[in-house]
Formats: sequence, structure tokens, C-alpha cells
Amino acid sequence: MLTWPKRALFAIKYLFSPLQDIDIYVEDHEDEVFYSELFKKIKPSNIRIKRVFGVGGKAALIDRAESHGWDTRPALFLIDGDFDWVRGDRPPPIRGLHRLNAYCIENLLLHRRAGIDICVEEASVPDHEAERQIAFDDWISCVGPPLVDLFVWFAVLSIVCPTERTTGHRIGAVITRRSKSSPPSLDSTKTEALRAWAERMAVAAVGRSKVRALYEKIRQRVSMFDRQFDIVSGKSFLLPLFEFRLRECGVKQLRRSAMRINLARNCEPSLFLPLVRAIRRNAGRATKA
Repeated sequence: MLTWPKRALFAIKYLFSPLQDIDIYVEDHEDEVFYSELFKKIKPSNIRIKRVFGVGGKAALIDRAESHGWDTRPALFLIDGDFDWVRGDRPPPIRGLHRLNAYCIENLLLHRRAGIDICVEEASVPDHEAERQIAFDDWISCVGPPLVDLFVWFAVLSIVCPTERTTGHRIGAVITRRSKSSPPSLDSTKTEALRAWAERMAVAAVGRSKVRALYEKIRQRVSMFDRQFDIVSGKSFLLPLFEFRLRECGVKQLRRSAMRINLARNCEPSLFLPLVRAIRRNAGRATKA
């Protein structure tokens, strides 16, 4: 897809206006190919979506939502859950703003069937063999719990010490390559060391008793989720780990950018139902009843 400069967004919006029933804005600039493929899969059949518009960050997206002219175009403004959602904070009460029920969009791409389909397509193995090799439920039950606890502590730290940028920590901090011939894997020792660092920073900021109360509150909230791993950054942690898992299953040449698009095409639509409902609601009179 042709890449346009940010300043051209206004003109592009009008160029595509006759071709779609609702304008959808996302945080990520120059990620329109991925989102377009995703919406092809999940959008309601009676709603036309030809182009998704990347704005360039959450703050810019919220500003655009606040200034949108609702008398001219239906629109949806899509933001990631981030730690606001993990903590249980309310989203900004802005018309047309939809916050994902996950840390980020990549979380919702990860599910058992998508892994099987990619393994079949890219490693040329039968469906039952791909399912055996991926063993998605076993894999997520292994990597999920330590990362969930890590991100609960990151969420606590985001409350008591918001200037400490936990987003600076990525997958490289918690993985180890066991041999030159094998892909990296989650290192429990490194993960625990990073979790302990987050706890120490939080305790140093406000004291242990307050930190423990915040931890228990967030942990209790997360325990109610069907997919607790959705609080872990899908983009920075889970997606790279899933790529390593696919490599173990014989998928050798799939770049991460291509993997995201492949996952979008093979996504589980039920995971996006709140987003689909928001599209229907905001499309309003542009759609047939």
C-alpha cells in the first residue's frame, strides 16, 4: 500500500470518503496495511471499510477524536488498552473513542487456530501435526503466568512512579538463546529479576504496604479475565515469543511484519466483538438497519 506523509491525512480522508461508511483512526502511523487486512476479516458485512488512517500516537488520536466533526462523517477512534485498561481506569469519555480490552491489538491476534493455520501454510505440515507442534495452550500456560505477574507489577509501578518508563523494557530483557541452532526462549530467571526490579522501584516510591494493596487489587482484577495474558504487551513480548515458537515448529522465513498480517488474516473474530459492536454503533445512519 502506498505510504502517505502525515500532513496528507486530511486530503486522503476525503479521497476515501465515498468508498467507505465510517472512518477508522488508529494510533500507529504507516500501519494501514495491517489494519486494513484485519478489518477485512472482522468488519460487519454491511459496512464498507476501505482504508484505516494512522494518526501517530495516542495523544494525537484523542485530540482528533475530541475535535471530530460528527455532523460530517461517522468515525471510530481506536486506542490500545495499555496500563490504563490493566489498572481498570475508565477510558476518556469522548464520543467515538473505543479502547481495546487488551494491552494492544497484537494480543487479540494470538489464539490457537491462528498458530495452526500459519504452521500449515508456512511449514507445509498437516493440520493435526501443526496442532501437535504448536501446542498453543501448553505454550501459553508456560510463558503466560510469569509475564502476567511481571505486567501486574509494571501496572503498579505505572501508578506510584509514572515517570519510570516500563515500556522501555522489551523481550530482549527476558529471553535466552540456549544454543546457536535454536530460537530464543523465555528465561524465568531474567523474568523474575525484572519483576523484582519493578517491585523494588514501587516500594521505594511509596512503601511496601501501599504497594502490596495496589498489587492485590490489580491481581484480583486480572484473575477475572478469561485470557489473563492479554495484560502482557502483545507487541513487545508475546508476539516475538510466538515468532520463536513458530520457528521451533519449522516456520523459518516469516518476518514479524508479515506474521502480523498473517495473524490478522487468520484471526478469531469473536475476540474482536466489542470492536465490531463499536463500529456498528458509530457507523450509525451510514448503514442499513
